[in-house]
Amino acid sequence: MPFSSVSRQFLTAALAHLVAASVVLLLGSSVGALTLRSDFLVWILLIGFVGFTTTGFAFHLFPTILRRPQPPLWTAQMAFLLAEGGLVLGAVGLSQATSPPLPGWVFSLGALLFLGGEGAAAGLFAHQLIQPRLKTPGPEARPGDAATFPLFLASWVSAVGAGGLFVLSGLAQGPGFGWWFAAVHLFVLGHVVLLITAVSLRLVPRSLNADVSRTAVYLLASLATTGAILVPVGMLETSPFSAARLTIFAAPEAAFAILFVSVLVVLVSRARTPRAEASLHLTSLTFFLIGGSIGLWMVFEGNYTPVVAHALAGVLGFVGLTILFMWFSMVAPFLRISHAWTRWMLWTLSGIWIGGVLVAIMGGIQDWFGTGWFLSLSGALLLGVVIVWGAGTIPVLFPGLNPLPGLTSEKIRVIRDRWKNR
Repeated sequence: MPFSSVSRQFLTAALAHLVAASVVLLLGSSVGALTLRSDFLVWILLIGFVGFTTTGFAFHLFPTILRRPQPPLWTAQMAFLLAEGGLVLGAVGLSQATSPPLPGWVFSLGALLFLGGEGAAAGLFAHQLIQPRLKTPGPEARPGDAATFPLFLASWVSAVGAGGLFVLSGLAQGPGFGWWFAAVHLFVLGHVVLLITAVSLRLVPRSLNADVSRTAVYLLASLATTGAILVPVGMLETSPFSAARLTIFAAPEAAFAILFVSVLVVLVSRARTPRAEASLHLTSLTFFLIGGSIGLWMVFEGNYTPVVAHALAGVLGFVGLTILFMWFSMVAPFLRISHAWTRWMLWTLSGIWIGGVLVAIMGGIQDWFGTGWFLSLSGALLLGVVIVWGAGTIPVLFPGLNPLPGLTSEKIRVIRDRWKNR
């Protein structure tokens, strides 16, 4: 099924926002990437890159999986405009580019626009549930399908809730760790992790032609949902100065991460159609475990120095790498050249991405490494990835464009013929 115009806008904007975040990392300590502008960096990465990607793919996948017609174009377009306006205004509010800095309500207004965009998207998805089903055959049901719709809807409820917390964070610090940290964790664990879990349980068994038990599916969904609620609640209820008991709130999320890895290992071991890409999925989950381990260490020790390393391991390592390999399976960048070229670029860009994330994590652990050239190197690696990633994606999303800038259709055919048997 072709991508709708609004899905293409969301996905293209996501790559543009990732370019901006990579430039901030490239400039490193000279612009205070981990200090003065750390919130700005997290906002651009989390909302601009991750949030726009999830919404773009949701507009594409949800009607297809649900077998419903595409939502009205004008309402989907409104969701994009609100989200983009909110992202930009929120970024301006967090940029610290003026002297004196802009008041907090500027960011809150941007977060409110973003909340409106997420609310519009959630309303569209809910409205589609009551639309008549298309009379088209659906895929054979699998145990993982049972969690698709509950997790998807819970994911968007979490996105709306995180938007509300972001609005509050611009107006007041809030209790415990504050509204900002609760919002970030609700968006990551509630919106993004639940959505990744729903898509993984639906698509990975089909890709590998293997299944896990329905009991494991329900347990995974339950732990993911419980952790998504308890971690933000615990951050609001617990003081940063005595946060060791936050580990109690984080226990379901930790159990979920371990179970998620175990489920994927079982699927790989049972695969009747082995896929090398499953190793990238396991690598992304390893970053999830690394980020969570850093978080648990911080609350046990009461030392929050590596907080940005914790954030980058989760957002760039786990979520970013997951987006990268799922993007290649759904959009297939470089498909205008050949399938072989697409596979080769997936592994090349994934390897560079993993290296960039590892360097970023080392740069974020300030007690162990300097933050200067580590961040710059990470930003350069990620910027190179996203530029090439975009060069392969834009011609696929917008087939009316010249396939690749500077290359005629005849040259593309020559390249395709050269690679078709490789």
